[in-house]
Amino acid sequence: MTYEEFEKHMAEKYPRYCGEHSQFGGFAIGEGWYHIIESLIAHIDHYTKWKRSMRAHQLRLARAKAKGRDVLLKHICKGKEPRHWEEERADEIMNNPIVVTPKVDWVRIAQIKEKFGGLRFYYDGGDDQISGFVDMAELWAGHSCEQCGNKGHRRDGGWVRTLCDTHEAEYQERMAKMKSEDDDV
Repeated sequence: MTYEEFEKHMAEKYPRYCGEHSQFGGFAIGEGWYHIIESLIAHIDHYTKWKRSMRAHQLRLARAKAKGRDVLLKHICKGKEPRHWEEERADEIMNNPIVVTPKVDWVRIAQIKEKFGGLRFYYDGGDDQISGFVDMAELWAGHSCEQCGNKGHRRDGGWVRTLCDTHEAEYQERMAKMKSEDDDV
């Protein structure tokens, strides 16, 4: 997949994070890491939506509870006739505090790039769980070839990069060819 295809794909699939109205500045990574970035953003998106949904549900329950057991029961039953277990649930909620999940802000991606052979994912928002997702993706990329995504190693020798043995050999061949061309001049 070309850079342009990947950028378009991500903007269409995750407009909140990579679309034209986001603060995102583009990708500066090799094709081998595209699957890592897509997986990371998918996890961030799913997790954030789930946490925000849980919080909204808990806040609705708290509002219904504040209005009394009958309103709470009506909320739990969604207007249908209450069953025994729903009445027990309403009593349990009335007798215990409702713990509301802390708000998780939407992640705003500023930049995704390769630096010193590693993935750098710069963003604002989220929480500790999302920070863990980012740490895991950065570790994953540190062991994946930037070009093809296969198992790679950090390589020194001028520009630091993470490459598989095949792409490292190609890189060394290009460097040797450039050096010999410079020597001929």
